[in-house]
Amino acid sequence: MTPRPRPARSHRSVRPVGLAVLGLLAPLTLAACGAGDTAPGETSDDAAGTASLTFQVAGDPEETAVYEAIATAYNDTEPATTVDIVAVPSKGDHLALLQTSFAAGDAPEVFLLNYREYAPFVRRGALTPVQGLLERRDVDLVDYYEPPVDAFTLDGELQCMPQNVSSLVVYANTALFEEAGIDLPTEGWDVEDFVAAAEALADLDGDVDGVYVEPSVIRVAPFAWSDGAEITDDPEEPSRLTLDDEDTRDVVDLLASLQADGLMPTEEELAAKDADTRFMDGELAMTLSSRKSVPLFREAPTLDFDVLPLPVLGEAATILHSDAYCLSSQAEDASAAADFIAFAVGPQGQSIAALGGRTVPSLISVAESGAFLNDTVEPAHSEVFLEAIDGMRATPVLAGWPQIEDLAEEYLTRIWYDATDPAEVDELLAELDERTRPLFEED
Repeated sequence: MTPRPRPARSHRSVRPVGLAVLGLLAPLTLAACGAGDTAPGETSDDAAGTASLTFQVAGDPEETAVYEAIATAYNDTEPATTVDIVAVPSKGDHLALLQTSFAAGDAPEVFLLNYREYAPFVRRGALTPVQGLLERRDVDLVDYYEPPVDAFTLDGELQCMPQNVSSLVVYANTALFEEAGIDLPTEGWDVEDFVAAAEALADLDGDVDGVYVEPSVIRVAPFAWSDGAEITDDPEEPSRLTLDDEDTRDVVDLLASLQADGLMPTEEELAAKDADTRFMDGELAMTLSSRKSVPLFREAPTLDFDVLPLPVLGEAATILHSDAYCLSSQAEDASAAADFIAFAVGPQGQSIAALGGRTVPSLISVAESGAFLNDTVEPAHSEVFLEAIDGMRATPVLAGWPQIEDLAEEYLTRIWYDATDPAEVDELLAELDERTRPLFEED
C-alpha cells in the first residue's frame, strides 16, 4: 500500500430503528388531500396568498441545524411560504410520530425517509409521488446520481426525492495507522490487507482494537457483493435471505472471525462504550460507517481521521445509504411543498447540506464542488465517497424490509458474539431464514 498525501489540519473545538414500520402504518386511515384541478398532486389554489409547511426530521441538534438553515434560506427566498422544522431525536421516534400524525390526519407536509424504510408508506398511501411535481419545477433527474434515484423509484415512479448518496466506507484513525507503520491505502486494498492492518493495529501498546464491523445485513451485503455473492435469492424479486448460502455464509464467517480473533471490541466493551466513542477516544483504529459520522468525529478534539474505500474480495462494492424528501398525501398544499423540495435538492439547498458535513450531495454538480470536496477539513479524502458510487448497490425495497433488517441484526449479533461452532451458526441462519421468509411476502 502506498501513502497518500495529507494536508495540514487544525483541530476544531444505533441501533437505531428497532420499529416495525409496516406494523406502525397498518392501522392508519389516510385521507389524501391536495389534488386539485391544476395538475396531479397539486392544489388548485397554489398561487393564493401565503403557505405554511411543516418539515419533520430526525437527528441530533447539529443535524437539525442543517435543515433549519435550509428552511431559513428558503423562507428568505420565498417569503410567502413559511417552513417550520419539527425535530425528533431518533429515527424510531421519527417513525412513531409519523404514524401518530398520519392516523390523526395531521401529518407533516414534508419529511425525510431512508430508502430502506419508505416502501411501507407507499403501500399505505401515505406519499404523493414527487416525480411529476419536480419535473414541472425544472428538476432534471439526470443531474442527480443514479443509485438513490433508482432506490426511491417504486411502481415506475419516483416516490421521494433523494437528498444524499452516501456509501459505506472505512474510517481510519490516522495517528494509529502512523504509529503502526501502516500506509493509508489509496485503492485496491483487499480483505487480506484489511485484516492484516487490523491485526497490526490491535498489536499496538495500550487498549486498542483493530476494527469494528456491526452485526447487520447492511454490513454483510457489500462484502458479499464484492465476492460475487448475494444477500437474497433474487435481487429484483427476492423471496428469502441467502445468508446461509455457501458463498454468502463464507462472508458471514469472515466478518464474525474478526470478533473471534480478538480484533474487535467485545459485546461487553461496546455496552460500556459504543464504537463511535471508542473511535473518537483512540481505542478503536477502524470503523465502518457512512458519511453521517463525519460531524461527530470532527468534534473529537484529539482525533485525526480519514476515510478509506471498503476492502474488496473481488470487485469493488459498497452499499447505498440515502435519505429523501417525501411529500405527504395529506398535504393541503402539495404545490408549496414541492416548491420547497425543489429548492432543498437544488444547488443552494444541497450546498448548505454539504457544508454541514453529514451528507454526500445527490446533485452531481454540488458533490463535485468545493462545498463537498474540501481537503482543508476532515476527512481529507472525501472523494472516496464519490469513487465508491460506481460499485454501489441498494438493498431490496420492500414493505417488510425494516423488519427483515431487525431480525437479521438479532441473529448476526448472536453469531458475532455467542456462536462457538459452525453447526450453531448453521442453526441460527436457518432459523433466520424461516422467520424472515413471510416478511418478503408483505409487499
